[in-house]
Amino acid sequence: MKYYIAGDRGLVGSHYRKLGIDAVGGNTSSIDYTNRSAVFDEIAKHTPTHVVINAATVGGLQEDLDHAFELMIRNLTIQNNLLEACDYYNVDRVLLQGSICSYPQGAAQPYSEEQLMTGEPYTGYLPTAMPKLVGMYQCRAINEKKNRHWRTAINTNMFGPNDRSGEHAHVIGALMSKFAIANKNNSDTVEIWGSGNQSRDIMFIDDAVRAMDIVLNNDVYDTVNVCSGVEITIRELAEAIKTVSGYKGNLWFNTDRPTGVMRRAVDNTRLTELGWQPQHSLEDALATTYRWYYDNL
Repeated sequence: MKYYIAGDRGLVGSHYRKLGIDAVGGNTSSIDYTNRSAVFDEIAKHTPTHVVINAATVGGLQEDLDHAFELMIRNLTIQNNLLEACDYYNVDRVLLQGSICSYPQGAAQPYSEEQLMTGEPYTGYLPTAMPKLVGMYQCRAINEKKNRHWRTAINTNMFGPNDRSGEHAHVIGALMSKFAIANKNNSDTVEIWGSGNQSRDIMFIDDAVRAMDIVLNNDVYDTVNVCSGVEITIRELAEAIKTVSGYKGNLWFNTDRPTGVMRRAVDNTRLTELGWQPQHSLEDALATTYRWYYDNL
């Protein structure tokens, strides 16, 4: 087996190599994934048996709200180029990074894979959700047509060292940034978007990449939720980060800021059926992540 990791510097790509696989990769410094010819040349040069597609411009709710058009054009172009090249060079195993944002806004929770494409996702997340749904359908189509093993990992909110920071980060990256800066500046208040009653499923990146590799190499399901299966509120999460960071100030839950969907619980039955189990406690994972943010911001 030889892996090619498209987007090997981000949260997923930088941790995937920890699995000890034989892997090469690329990122926006080494290749323009929006250039079709460059992508075809890249796959031809490395002749991988497995391709993990992480290359994309990603962020949180604010990123989607600020750059909806640009995100969709860029990410669809990257995704299409990589999938087309993988098809042309007969790559049998492909893992597309999907998103939990793709579930229909009104779907029953916890979300299960059968609900995908049965309704419209939450409007604020459409720039992320729609390209992922298109890619998932493309993977299913080629599996049916050419008997390939292309898989989609429907990823929950992941966190860990080397993630993004600031308001354009995902929820934990944004919170980690705020607590690290507050501790460095001796601030007496940390702002949390929303009431804190919003809930999410979160997953430490080391547990997540193991799950993704299981999904990529399974012969049962084409689409699998990569999630912890545990629901936690933003208030509980903020309090947990406050504890591991040693922050002594106050938390201000600002209900005037965007909050996204109020609840997100996700079913991980397929993933556990395939043999995945977590190896890290939430407290240890948050502490490891906070130390990275504090040292690197």
